[in-house]
Amino acid sequence: MQENGFQRNNPPAIGRAKTVIVFEGGVSPVALVSEIVVRISADNKGGRLVFRGPVHLEARGLKHLHSVILPLVDRITEQLAIPGRNYEVSVVNIGAAASLDRGVEISGFSSDLPMLLALLSASLQVGLRQDLVSTGHVASLDGDLAPVRGIPLKLDAALASPRINGFVFPELLMDRSLQVLTPIEYQSAQDSLLRHKGDIKIYPLGDVSDALRIFVTDPSIVLGSLKTGFFNLKAPPGEAQGPLGRTVALFVKGNEKRFWDALGQSLMNRMVQNGRLLLQTYVDFHINNQCYPKRFGEQLFRLVVSLPPSTRKLDDLFPLISPKLCIKLTQHANKNDIEDVPKLYKALFGEGFGEQPIPVSKPYATESHESDTENELLARFLAELSKENLAKKIGHPIDNARNSYATDSVTVKDGFEFNDAITSFYGHIFRHIGSPEGNLKRSALASEAIELVKAAFRRKGGYNAALAEGKHGINGGMRLVFDSMTEHLKQEKRKNYTNMVLKVLIDPLDQDAKVGLMKVFLERVGPQLPADLQEKSPEQLALHWEEVILYYCESLDRVSELLKTL
Repeated sequence: MQENGFQRNNPPAIGRAKTVIVFEGGVSPVALVSEIVVRISADNKGGRLVFRGPVHLEARGLKHLHSVILPLVDRITEQLAIPGRNYEVSVVNIGAAASLDRGVEISGFSSDLPMLLALLSASLQVGLRQDLVSTGHVASLDGDLAPVRGIPLKLDAALASPRINGFVFPELLMDRSLQVLTPIEYQSAQDSLLRHKGDIKIYPLGDVSDALRIFVTDPSIVLGSLKTGFFNLKAPPGEAQGPLGRTVALFVKGNEKRFWDALGQSLMNRMVQNGRLLLQTYVDFHINNQCYPKRFGEQLFRLVVSLPPSTRKLDDLFPLISPKLCIKLTQHANKNDIEDVPKLYKALFGEGFGEQPIPVSKPYATESHESDTENELLARFLAELSKENLAKKIGHPIDNARNSYATDSVTVKDGFEFNDAITSFYGHIFRHIGSPEGNLKRSALASEAIELVKAAFRRKGGYNAALAEGKHGINGGMRLVFDSMTEHLKQEKRKNYTNMVLKVLIDPLDQDAKVGLMKVFLERVGPQLPADLQEKSPEQLALHWEEVILYYCESLDRVSELLKTL
């Protein structure tokens, strides 16, 4: 089970990558799921790489490890401002160690990819998924991969392991395949992959960056970046080129958003310890960098106030971090953070929600269109008020917010709990649709939520009908209430957005502009209009120009829908 990258049954682990090793020497080769374990070492007497335990690489593989894999790790960590490390490496396989009372030597390059993953994981402190096994040859210092032999045998071993859900390997269709595999081996591997496609997840790779996107989760990247210091590094300029560039971009791009998304989902799903770990690590990072994160208190308050009431009532939720740690962080606040610090304390300790600002809807920002011609203005109206644009700007963000809201119960016990639930849901929606700062208190938020429910259920009995549904759960309970609130909110937001566009793109007092707009409208669509409308002058239409534009946009949408069905 995986929630937002945190896996309950198979959590990511640092410096541990599962693979399949083929042991020769018996009647037939034996493949066993094994684990490469890498730890950072302070001792460099034995060199940068020291092997522990009974399993070792053959001379050719060891040379490749030092000449390609370790330098590639160094190239990646250097761009993330992390110094080179010394490592202790071991290969864990209890079954092999018990059955073979001697040292085991791994031949070939099949363990390149899991070795690279384990080394990077230890260096960056980024956990790797433990429900996947990988195999593959790291073929260059840039992170290119090449196929390896024994795919059918390794796939069978992965299938036999109860905790393995995925098999990761270099794509067989790449040019190098027939340089490594005989035609018979190639066909056997393809047949095996096709045969087991429904039994296990198959992940073919192009390069190292592809592997990392599969093995690392957003929460693990956030934690690793905060621990090792690359959290706030900037992404490389332009589009990342090559496996190396894409790998670096994966680790540095969007970490602030990753943090808030991971924290929100952890708390929403009641994974309190994971959320607390994220939050504490985030605070530690900023303390170590002697800075206070901008608008930290406000953003955290918005998150906490939007949690379902049952989640906020969890005994172990507050305080989210220790008071001592909070005090250390606020010592780095400056004069611009004065108003934010009290919000942080109240959010961390679950207090004073009624006094804190909640987001309000974002005003529409436009540039001056004084130089736009009437044709350009008409085109802008048609683009802004199209069904696709309204869905993109209004419908999709609200739908995504609704889909991310988790609640453990579909019913409430009374009206107080009902009001608390709809207020939290309403706050959650506004937090996720990009609303800016505002002065709306929780009391005002509750008032708006109640009004929204009344409007959404106006034809079904109003607020009392919604409350009855929430209490008795006849048609879905609170899920129906939340869905109805969502749909009505989308209607209201589309209506408000449309009205705003009509008022902003043209000066309501500029009659000449309205006449000019209607003149262009008649020139463009006049021949398509009924005869009585063709006789109308631009001055006459200008008196009703808003209705004209809206009806025309709606007609275009209907034509577009019709064409999609043909």
